[in-house]
Amino acid sequence: MPNNKSLALYNDIKDYVPGGVHSNSRFRDPHPIYFKSADGAYMTDVDDNKYLDIIMGNGAAILGHNNTEFNELMSSYLQTGIITGVETELSVKTAKKFLELVTPAEQVKFANTGTEAIMHAMMIARTYTGKSDIAVIEGAYNGWHDAVNVSTWPSLDLAGEAHEPKSLPGSLGLKQVTVNSTLVLPFNNIEATEKLLAENHERIAALIIEPTMIDIGYVRADIAYLKSLRELCTKYNIILVFDELLTGFRESKGGAQLRYGVTPDLSTFGKAISNGYPLSAVAGRAEVMRKAAPGPGSCSFVGTYNGHQVSLAASLAFMEIYESQNVLQTLDTRTEILIQKFNESAKSKNISAIMEGKGGHFHWYFSESAPRNYREAAVTNKEAYQKFTAALSEKNVFCSGNFLLHHAISLAHGEKELNDLVKLMDESLDVLTLVKK
Repeated sequence: MPNNKSLALYNDIKDYVPGGVHSNSRFRDPHPIYFKSADGAYMTDVDDNKYLDIIMGNGAAILGHNNTEFNELMSSYLQTGIITGVETELSVKTAKKFLELVTPAEQVKFANTGTEAIMHAMMIARTYTGKSDIAVIEGAYNGWHDAVNVSTWPSLDLAGEAHEPKSLPGSLGLKQVTVNSTLVLPFNNIEATEKLLAENHERIAALIIEPTMIDIGYVRADIAYLKSLRELCTKYNIILVFDELLTGFRESKGGAQLRYGVTPDLSTFGKAISNGYPLSAVAGRAEVMRKAAPGPGSCSFVGTYNGHQVSLAASLAFMEIYESQNVLQTLDTRTEILIQKFNESAKSKNISAIMEGKGGHFHWYFSESAPRNYREAAVTNKEAYQKFTAALSEKNVFCSGNFLLHHAISLAHGEKELNDLVKLMDESLDVLTLVKK
């Protein structure tokens, strides 16, 4: 595809914006793609190349791009002239609607980004428990804060033993003493986790976990493992935090916590919560959430843009459409079709590959079986994945070449888009001549 205008934009801006992007994950070698419009399941770049989008704002655009009903409903909630900095009736309505859907949670407070929500959850947990340190899951991404950007997609050469992962900085620029204070736990290994928590519980305020690890593709948790974590956190006075930024509204209407039947003390939501507008939420048990209320004995929970009226209008509009159009069931059905067709195609071609997903989220692993943790995902066939996604990209499918990332469809991905994607996935598998490890 011609990318002359994207290249020109990159050359124009790269000396003023490092890398030419405002989020480094958007950079693509040799230069970023710059877009000018989007509608439904498609995006068009500045060179007039039209793409079938299966990234969808990292899963945030759950209703699709430029959804007319959403736009009109959202606009109807923005007639007051109020923008931010005060509480409104819209703040109340959106919070109540959120708690109607996320039924395990008793209280909620809104912020702006996923990283902000995680930072707030850490502060609440430290205030409630009187302890200072955080535990995270190896390979997970819970935001770019020093305490949680730890062992995020780590090199296995440096990661230590599987039953006792090392605390490695997920980026340059982090405060090493903070990184060292963070305990890293192996996913789906309760025996090792129990030992590590027993040894470190006196300093751990919160255990933060993505209940389905979507930031490494799509890796399911064992229900027994999550239930054991719940028991251990209760035993050791550790706040169990579910990072539902990706799983929220896609695993079930109340997120993974409702699907798995395991209730955390706190959870964080974002992305789909407002169909892509900047909004996040911290929700959970009232006893814990009250530590974020104004007054003595509480932590700070402030922000000029918290409860921004545009984002709240987007969230309320999304949640009403989500319910009225049964969005979750539609996405579940369409995801199951894609998974079935891809897995059948790979098997018929004798290719070691498997597609995993739910609720519109999905990912391909080029291996004999689905991984159960980060280390298993990290040794799947990267070269085969990259050949496959390169072939998809050449067919105007907007997807990720990172073999440890994730993909998503939206309500706008209808029968035509599903049929096209099934066909294109089948054709793209043909470029693989030898993928078995």
